[in-house]
Amino acid sequence: MKHSITFAFAAGVIALSSPTHAQTTEWTLAYLPVKGTIYEEVALAIPERIEKVTDGRLKITANSSLMKGNRFLEGVREGLVAMTLPLPGYYSGTQPLFTVPSLPGISESYDDLKALMASDYGDKVRAIYHDTYNATQLMGTAFCPQTLFSTKPITTVKDWSGKKLRVNNRGTGLVAAELGAISVSLSAGEVLPALERGVIDGVITDSCWAYGAGFSTVISNAADWPMGSVVPTPVLVNNDAWAALPEDLRETVAAEFRKIEAEFETRWRERVAEMPALWREAGVDYINVPDAEMAKVYSEEVQAPVLAAWREDMARADLDADAVLSSAKAAVGSR
Repeated sequence: MKHSITFAFAAGVIALSSPTHAQTTEWTLAYLPVKGTIYEEVALAIPERIEKVTDGRLKITANSSLMKGNRFLEGVREGLVAMTLPLPGYYSGTQPLFTVPSLPGISESYDDLKALMASDYGDKVRAIYHDTYNATQLMGTAFCPQTLFSTKPITTVKDWSGKKLRVNNRGTGLVAAELGAISVSLSAGEVLPALERGVIDGVITDSCWAYGAGFSTVISNAADWPMGSVVPTPVLVNNDAWAALPEDLRETVAAEFRKIEAEFETRWRERVAEMPALWREAGVDYINVPDAEMAKVYSEEVQAPVLAAWREDMARADLDADAVLSSAKAAVGSR
């Protein structure tokens, strides 16, 4: 009679069958159930793609209910899950390096984000994942452009004054404050009810998620303010789980993640191109903010205090803000 042995292992479970069968490794991937996003599409595509390319030697289960979104990095570090798709913006209060893509003028397109993450800045971020959170980045993707959705029009700088807005990262919060808005902290699941009840006037978030979540039922205005529009999310694996895979399997998995990354870049571009028309078809007044108003956002009056606050965050983390900012701007080209 053949026997099977199952034992716990750091960030996953390895099942060993008879000596004539290949070892099967099982991992859990933690993600947030943000309907309609490229982020969620990536999370749900990974299990099938990886199981197929590894002939079942690596099986990944995507789970959206294991832990809160602001604990994903700790979860992968501690081996509670083998993989995760964290939201770096959620950590920008304690990891100021993660704030950079959400500063105005740095990451306003997918091409900007690619250049940024291929630069010295990207190396620093991946080093934080590796050294602080015991994780290796296998691929990167992005949320659809951060867009301002509101119950009343917010199409000029003056319109921001006094508005209660939910933001999801430190950089956007700093800019909103300088424009006179009041930042409100809410989980993703609380946003729609808060808009319905008038607790908040608007939210700055992923355009695809807002569409998929049905925001058109409670808001009538959407404004594309290009100020840190394209924010990243990586796919991370626990270092110990990654090292435990046989070398040939690691090579196969890494190659497949490179393919997934390239395919979902194309998917991102297609999805983003169709979003304005979809919003308008849903009855939402979707506008691109005029250059004259954007110039006010980029003015020294607004940017100086935003960058001063971020520099203080960086100083507390013993990081060189000027060097990082210079590197980031060089990577994406000056504006």
